[in-house]
Amino acid sequence: MTGLNENNNDVLVVRKINKEVYKRFRKKAMDENKTVGEALNQAMNYWLAREDELKGPDIKNIQKLNGLVKISDSVNWSVDIDEILYGDSN
Repeated sequence: MTGLNENNNDVLVVRKINKEVYKRFRKKAMDENKTVGEALNQAMNYWLAREDELKGPDIKNIQKLNGLVKISDSVNWSVDIDEILYGDSN
């Protein structure tokens, strides 16, 4: 990649930053003996990891559970769950 140094860091310009939020963020970084760049990298990594956690399981993967969920053209989850929990309804 062009423009990046060997540490994969670059100088970036970010627009539309709230000045008061930036001041508080900068002070917090300084209080923890970090540069703003280090603190920003940490915050961005945390945000991205948290976003992945909040997505939760992919509902499509539930259908791949062999034997637990009946896969057919029409799905009637409440009946299937009742059959699993309470046995055959007939």
